[in-house]
Amino acid sequence: MIAALPDKQQQQLAVAILVTVLLLIFSVTALPLWLANSSRQESIQVLQERLVRLQQMTDADVSLRPRLERLKREEINNGHYLKGNTETVAAAELQRLVKNITGRNQVRVSSTQILEATEESNFLHIALKVRVRGSMQGLIESFYDFESDKTFLFLDKLVLRDASRRRSTAATAAKPIDAEFELSAYSYMPGEE
Repeated sequence: MIAALPDKQQQQLAVAILVTVLLLIFSVTALPLWLANSSRQESIQVLQERLVRLQQMTDADVSLRPRLERLKREEINNGHYLKGNTETVAAAELQRLVKNITGRNQVRVSSTQILEATEESNFLHIALKVRVRGSMQGLIESFYDFESDKTFLFLDKLVLRDASRRRSTAATAAKPIDAEFELSAYSYMPGEE
């Protein structure tokens, strides 16, 4: 059947069969390799772009690190936190603050109890259970001073009790009041960064 065709058509048929075979071989061998390579090239491109972004972030981090460290030092040294790098020293500092503030307002400290300290990031949370006695006005002024002190102090769990032994018709402002509350603050604990 092929032999019955003229020579020119036989040549064209031979070329068509050769091209078909070559395309078939290409689609079975080279095409999957080319597609896989194309996919890998796209992945490489995405990873290179990500690398560039990460390098830019690293460069920004390196240039901003001194500024961050300076801001951290300023924040720590601004007086908002207790001085002392141990739990005991920070608790003693908090007790000193309680004594100073209540003393200014004619309130007597009956007792202080150091509660368990907890760590939060690079900060140590120090808490005291405080019992005081004084006039209502002195207690109010002391509470206000705790809340408005330069050091961040947090007053919680306040309980007030009438401390007078006898019931009289005297003015309530003159009666002593017992107060019990928890007072807490934070101390900076430099950690490994």
